[in-house]
Amino acid sequence: MSVRFVIGRAGSGKSTLITREITSLLRQEPRGKPLILLVPEQSSFRTEQALVSSGDIKGTMRAEVLGFRRLAYRVMQEAGGSARVPIGAEGKKMLLYKVIQRRKEELRLFAASGSQLGFIGELTNLYSEFKRYEVHASALEEGLATWSIASASPILEDKLHDLNLIYHDYEKELADLYIDDEDTLNELTGRLPESTWLQGAEVWIDGFHGFTPQEMSVIGQLMLQASSVTISLTLDRRYEQGVLPGELELFYPTASAYVRLKGMAEHLDVSAETTVLHDEVLPRFKERPGLAHLEAGFDRRIRWRSQGEDSGIRLMAAENRRAELEGALREMRRLTQEEGARYRDMAVLVRGLETYADIAEPLFRDYDVPVFLDRRRSELHHPLSEFIRAALDIVRRNWRYEDVFRCVKTDLLLPLDGSITREDMDQLENYVLACGIHGYRWNDGKPWKYVPSLSLEDNAQEERSRGRDAVLSLMESCRTLITSALGTFEKRMKKAKTAAAQCEALFRLLEDADIAHKLDQMSAEAKTQGDPERSREHRQMWGAVLDLLDQMVDMMGNERLDITLFAGMMETGLTELKLGLVPPALDQVLFGSMDRTRLRDMKYVFILGAVDGELPAIPQDNGVLTEQERLLLTERGMGLGPGATRLMLDERFLIYTALTAASKQLWLSYPVADDEGKSILPSEIVRHVRKMFGLQEQPLLAQPPVSDLESVHLSYAIHPEQSLSMLIGQLRRWRRGEDIPEIWWAVYNWHVNREASRPQLERLLGSVFYRNRARRLDTSTSRRLYGTEVRTSVSRMERFVACPFSHFASHGLKLKDRQLYRLQAPDIGQLFHAALSQLAMRLREENRSWGSLTPEQCRQEAEQTVEQIAPQLQGEILLSTKRYGYIFRKLKDIVSRASVILGEQSRRGSFEPIGLELDFGPGKPLPPLRFELENGCVLEIVGRIDRVDVAEGENGLLLRVIDYKSSQTDLKLHEVYYGLSLQMLTYLEVLLSAAEEWLGETAMPGGTLYFHVHNPLLQSANGMTSEQAEQELLKRFKMKGLLLADRDAVAQMDNTLDKGHSAIIPVALKADGSFYSSAAVATPEQWDTLLTAVRGNIREIGTRITDGDTAIEPYRIQQEIACTFCSYKSLCQFDENIEGNDYKLLSKPGKQQVWDMLSHSKEGETL
Repeated sequence: MSVRFVIGRAGSGKSTLITREITSLLRQEPRGKPLILLVPEQSSFRTEQALVSSGDIKGTMRAEVLGFRRLAYRVMQEAGGSARVPIGAEGKKMLLYKVIQRRKEELRLFAASGSQLGFIGELTNLYSEFKRYEVHASALEEGLATWSIASASPILEDKLHDLNLIYHDYEKELADLYIDDEDTLNELTGRLPESTWLQGAEVWIDGFHGFTPQEMSVIGQLMLQASSVTISLTLDRRYEQGVLPGELELFYPTASAYVRLKGMAEHLDVSAETTVLHDEVLPRFKERPGLAHLEAGFDRRIRWRSQGEDSGIRLMAAENRRAELEGALREMRRLTQEEGARYRDMAVLVRGLETYADIAEPLFRDYDVPVFLDRRRSELHHPLSEFIRAALDIVRRNWRYEDVFRCVKTDLLLPLDGSITREDMDQLENYVLACGIHGYRWNDGKPWKYVPSLSLEDNAQEERSRGRDAVLSLMESCRTLITSALGTFEKRMKKAKTAAAQCEALFRLLEDADIAHKLDQMSAEAKTQGDPERSREHRQMWGAVLDLLDQMVDMMGNERLDITLFAGMMETGLTELKLGLVPPALDQVLFGSMDRTRLRDMKYVFILGAVDGELPAIPQDNGVLTEQERLLLTERGMGLGPGATRLMLDERFLIYTALTAASKQLWLSYPVADDEGKSILPSEIVRHVRKMFGLQEQPLLAQPPVSDLESVHLSYAIHPEQSLSMLIGQLRRWRRGEDIPEIWWAVYNWHVNREASRPQLERLLGSVFYRNRARRLDTSTSRRLYGTEVRTSVSRMERFVACPFSHFASHGLKLKDRQLYRLQAPDIGQLFHAALSQLAMRLREENRSWGSLTPEQCRQEAEQTVEQIAPQLQGEILLSTKRYGYIFRKLKDIVSRASVILGEQSRRGSFEPIGLELDFGPGKPLPPLRFELENGCVLEIVGRIDRVDVAEGENGLLLRVIDYKSSQTDLKLHEVYYGLSLQMLTYLEVLLSAAEEWLGETAMPGGTLYFHVHNPLLQSANGMTSEQAEQELLKRFKMKGLLLADRDAVAQMDNTLDKGHSAIIPVALKADGSFYSSAAVATPEQWDTLLTAVRGNIREIGTRITDGDTAIEPYRIQQEIACTFCSYKSLCQFDENIEGNDYKLLSKPGKQQVWDMLSHSKEGETL
């Protein structure tokens, strides 16, 4: 029995010495006693690879490279104890979650936090720390009984109370079948004397900076059992007995470990010797004096006096983190191309891997640099994890839409034969959203109906029925695929009462969905696509999930769990499910964090993110116990892990090992700004290195700097694909009038002549000269799209004027929003239109007038009409839920109130409805409005008029058009002039043009009016009588629009008006019978002007549509813009900051000015 310490500074050859000793023994005796090399778990693969690739050793059966835990499993397989399965981190979290839920009533502080995954994680970390530092549950209990903590910290006493309760239950649950992962080292310590395999073995321990009490106990037993133990430590000198390292010493972590181990050897009566490696020039840095000086002078900050040699240190300041990593990648490419370096000789180190992980993988892929990220990958969002979580939520929350399609979108329900595809499931999602399917409707066995129509018109229903059988058949197939697996799973889960039965139900679901084969297929596809990491991850997931289920069955198989608790435990387990992947290739860059990653034989090391606050890292006081509470426990003899102060001091040692890991070149860089553009200060380490070597930071920019140095620009063209993006940046500068180096024209010509680059170059060049403009359709395309005879509605023309591109998207491409089972403003407007029109039709059929009904009769008739119409609206949406039932009652109240007002308006006037829901167009009661356009096309205007009233005036028939609106609307003359408001006047033009044939005589325009259907709330500070309320209500329902400036015509509409303002129409009379200037009236001549302008607008719009106008040109009138309610904003991507995008600015002239503009305009010249 003997122990030997091999100590030396970084780069002194400790690992090399150990490797040579082991290989020498292997050559002498390949089958002798075991040779065991203990290293940190995360570096075992690279260490073993280095061992078998050194010299003539190509393999071994005698030597093994192990971590402490792998050594424990190896010993327990021989000496016993392997029957108890180690519980992983995910199992521990599930168990803690269950214990907290069970003990919720007894916990003082942790009850409210027990369901939060972040808290469970912190609690798991604390218990792991307890185990490593040998703090047992009994110690907590004893401490609570004997310590006087309440006076010093009442909160700490409550924490210890809760921790003690949870710890006891946790240990009790594990006692029989499982062993905590952290307890394996205790088990190893106890089993080592029984192991014959280790008797006489030779052991080396390398790569550690310190040891926990558990690991110290294992090493103590190894000293007693092995023939020799060699321990290497990064340390600058021996420490004699009784001499302790100073708290501020650079090598304090390893020095304290050395002193403790040396004391342990003496206590065990094991002979110990120390070998110090102290060459004048350390082997690692023989080729780079600058790196040797950095290692030797790091803690003393000695300035380097160069003799003209390259220091081997690159100090870089980057624009941001992305530019920083891209700069490092360009240097990696340069090293491989110009200096013959291998990627396996390079490593990237950061202090916090999470700050770079999201951009690292895509950027390495873009630069074609193979990389291995040294981290345990979280699998919470792996398709299988999401599938399980969504399936449990489906059962727990009764088939909510979100849960069902979370499950579907994992693609793990799709059959392997491809009979149902993801596109089919996307179509199913649209169908489900349109039909409002959720809950029991998935499994009620009733056939699904076709998507409900958004229109109340019968012909719209008929058009939608085409092809419905094929769609419904596909939807039923998709439904069956989902419910056959998940419906069966739901039944099993509801029958299952114990954890074992619930786990079995979940496993049966995975079997029914054929998950194992699908994961194999995903793995094979990833491998084919050149992604070995993803391929291996898919393969490992199946076993990891089964292990999770096994742990749950073993720990709580016969316990009764409700579905919520079971789902919560599975969520906890899946959250902690992390897979550690072995590097899938040999020649790749290692990317890791300083505290986890152990480097070996690296020639080039890139240290990124050297900014203040991150390097050195500031320990976060966010655990279960605060720093102050840890100090209190330490004072009472409960030793835990290093506190924040010690961790902060140890950062210097971590930084030292990182800075001294390279043998040829060290790259040290930092970003000067974060992702939001806020400035960041460099780390003190940057200032340290800058002062030692007299270096100045070199800039790393996202684009090449404005510089005449060709070499600088050439470094940005190091990779074909990336040089393209850099080229485009340079061309943008050139387009702004700046000069660019000739090298970029050479790059441009190279890509032009390279067939593989040409398509991408053409696309990227489009961005340089990009102007956000829609290309005008040529004549042949326009004719194929719209035809030579265009049949259109007035609203379509108004949309075109608002923005031609919006018209092209909606009526040319026929794009539309995804239909949702939701009551929206257009649906309510349809209901109002249909109800009031049907009510008027029924009254006319019964030869009754609206004015003859009492208010109560109006309400009854209105409610009856709404009840008849409601089931036709979006598949009975108003009858689907209690919420919609409430809305239904409110809508009946609105229509009833409107009906009462319409009755009062009817009694006050002589106009009577002559046409309701009156269609005009080919084959309709009225002919279309037809225009022959200048380009040879024909335009036909078709549509439906809500209500047409007629009255006999002094000069002939008067026709009045009324349109029901669910929002306040008025006829604005400037909008008529611009073509934005053509509907009512076009309707009137249709009626006047067809009056002689339709009514047998010509007619005059009586007016156009909008009736606002609503239920206003009347308010008064002093109250009001019923008569006042009725008058106020009439004013609130006063119709807006434009009327004929004729005293007789106005009297036909409001026979109560003698002078002043009318309560029902937008006119006001003076005492002499003339109209106030505010009255919305027009003379017969002005009506002719208006209708002439409308015809001109229609003709001009029709010509532009058929000529293929698709301009992205939304209008703007003061603050009113066309884009506010446009559904195609994401399609056109209109942005005033982009060249070519400008609003069509329209003025808002006064009333008289508009009339002047209308009177001076000719047909076709108003737009």
